[in-house]
Amino acid sequence: MSAEQYKIKSYSPKFAKKTVTVMRKVNQRIFGSLDNASFDDQVEHFKNVLAKKYDMRIVTSFNERTIYGVVIFDQNQILDLLIDPTQKGLGISDTLITIVKKLSKGSLQCDTKSRQLSTILMQNGFKNVSTNHFVWSQNN
Repeated sequence: MSAEQYKIKSYSPKFAKKTVTVMRKVNQRIFGSLDNASFDDQVEHFKNVLAKKYDMRIVTSFNERTIYGVVIFDQNQILDLLIDPTQKGLGISDTLITIVKKLSKGSLQCDTKSRQLSTILMQNGFKNVSTNHFVWSQNN
């Protein structure tokens, strides 16, 4: 996928339903106690809890009809990185991690049990310092 085929944008509430759709495709546990809740409840949780607490960047189709990926983070940590399964292998993960690194204070951590995310993190310079805990520092 070339950069002309997608856009990287800051999260906006207009993307909530499409973002939750990607999260549900990926089967992530980002919803906490709402894992088995209805789609509408998950969208509300996303808009009113996650989107207010964390920063996000999304990768959309050029016409913004489809979300290919989202990274949820703050200046110190990556909470989650979600890529639509049909879009894997196109460099979207690496692009989003690079953005988060640039916006960080020079170090990041991520706690994940996902083997796939663990692999992506290590490919992007994170070190596995303890079980399911990864760190990155620009000084390494």
